[in-house]
Amino acid sequence: RLAPRLLRTGVAMASPAGESEQPNATPCAIVLVLHGLFLAGCGCYGAYQHGWEKKVMHSAYSGIGSMTALVICAAMTASGVRKLYMIGVHVALLLQVLFIVVFAVQSYRSYGVPEKADRFGLFVAMAVGSVAGLIGMRVFKPKKKEKK
Repeated sequence: RLAPRLLRTGVAMASPAGESEQPNATPCAIVLVLHGLFLAGCGCYGAYQHGWEKKVMHSAYSGIGSMTALVICAAMTASGVRKLYMIGVHVALLLQVLFIVVFAVQSYRSYGVPEKADRFGLFVAMAVGSVAGLIGMRVFKPKKKEKK
């Protein structure tokens, strides 16, 4: 059985084995990679703010880990294999909602606390960036074709 083949237009054809037509998921994959890079950048910036001290490196590690998870989902989404596409898109959506909740809670907990004042803006930026990533996924998610 042959995997779906991409046309030059970015739309996949059904394979000779009769698999269903695959939508172009490249825009979603790009949104996921950009969201991951943003989170990794924010996490590394948080560690940089404190001179890369060992006690704050969790910020960089979590940002890079988040990016890794989103890039894996992007690769699955753009793989051209329907099952991987569905898994990648839906796991990514769950991760984005999780990131929104986590960064919103961290923003709330650090608001008005003098010791955490330097992190408040970073948490807000990461929450807003995660909302933007989720909106981007919603905007670029391939639409279902109407059945005839």
